[in-house]
Amino acid sequence: MTREQRSSPLNVQPLTPGTCARSRGQPWVLFVNDQWGYGSVTTAIVIADELEAKAGRSFAGMGPGFELARRSGFDTLVRTDTMADAVPAELEQALGACQAVVSIMNPLVARRAAQRRIPCLYVDSLLWMWPRPPDVPRGVPYCQERFPGAADALERWRDRFHEPELVGPLVAEPARRSSHPDAVLVNFGGLSCSLLDAPTLVAYADAMAQSVVTALDGWRGRVVVTAGRHVLDLMDQATLRALRPDVDLVDLSHDAYLAELRRSAVLFSSAGMHAIYEAGTLGVPCVCLPAQNLSQALTIEILRREGVIDALDWDRLYGAVELDPANEPEACRRIAERIHRFTDDPDARLALVAHLRGSLGRRHLAGLRSRQVRLLRAQGERGAPRVAARILELLDASQSLPAS
Repeated sequence: MTREQRSSPLNVQPLTPGTCARSRGQPWVLFVNDQWGYGSVTTAIVIADELEAKAGRSFAGMGPGFELARRSGFDTLVRTDTMADAVPAELEQALGACQAVVSIMNPLVARRAAQRRIPCLYVDSLLWMWPRPPDVPRGVPYCQERFPGAADALERWRDRFHEPELVGPLVAEPARRSSHPDAVLVNFGGLSCSLLDAPTLVAYADAMAQSVVTALDGWRGRVVVTAGRHVLDLMDQATLRALRPDVDLVDLSHDAYLAELRRSAVLFSSAGMHAIYEAGTLGVPCVCLPAQNLSQALTIEILRREGVIDALDWDRLYGAVELDPANEPEACRRIAERIHRFTDDPDARLALVAHLRGSLGRRHLAGLRSRQVRLLRAQGERGAPRVAARILELLDASQSLPAS
């Protein structure tokens, strides 16, 4: 699979210099992700939150996900290409300064940590979708987030991993939902994909936002559309405001997103598993939009099969399309073709609007909410505390080893 975004200047940013872990004598943990989307960044954020006051927390990466991490609770940030073929000097420096590494679906950094004998934990969310397991170095413990199909995949490849463990959904601890939700939230936070060019990402956001806003004609509450600034600034905001002048177009931090979600009667979202899990945690029904990339298309397929959602995806608009997980670039190219076709297809857009309107009935939303909450609960307790505990176990074990 190809998940790369290329070079950026070094940018090391201490966010809380007066209280950094080094000054308190605490260990330092470096988080890296695969620079793919927001899901792997929010995974890092919720795990890092569990380590507050127990370890210093640094995040290394670049691109839109880095901007999301920048507005969270990390103590320091290192802007660097964590997916480069050769490890950049600033990443080597960050590795040398930490006592443990948490690799969120990044085999390259896990391998480098193993080479340098730095304790490393590999955290995965997508084992269920791949035809072969990720190349996790020997001796690096492995955590896989629960999702339908994940347990079977882990059992099939158990001998490929060191101390493998299934953990519950990697989402934030839920806060109380508003008793009087006044908003509809439209989520494009995860629009970050190196296999789709910027015009495709923007075309998707424009078409989906306009379809949702059209379907919400008559809704008297707020409508909030959230996306990363890299997409938001390029969207056709004039057309969207012509459909609904009071629409809010915002780039939210993860905390601000969750706060808005708590105030929402319904979430419309591209079908990221963490978006669905976060909504289920708060009891907010999530109506899934057509897929923007391969993992979303496969998520829709699985959740349809599980009876959780009845999303109108590209297969129902344009006929079945073969998406091979072993060839992710080609799968994303085929999805991109349908995104651009949809942009200029009034009949398909009317079909999606009709489907979204049909999803807004009180009985339908109640059933959707019930099924999604049931899905979430079936995955067990939140996984972030367990992952944080494993990180602390790694640190304790490394500190008890005799000096070499």
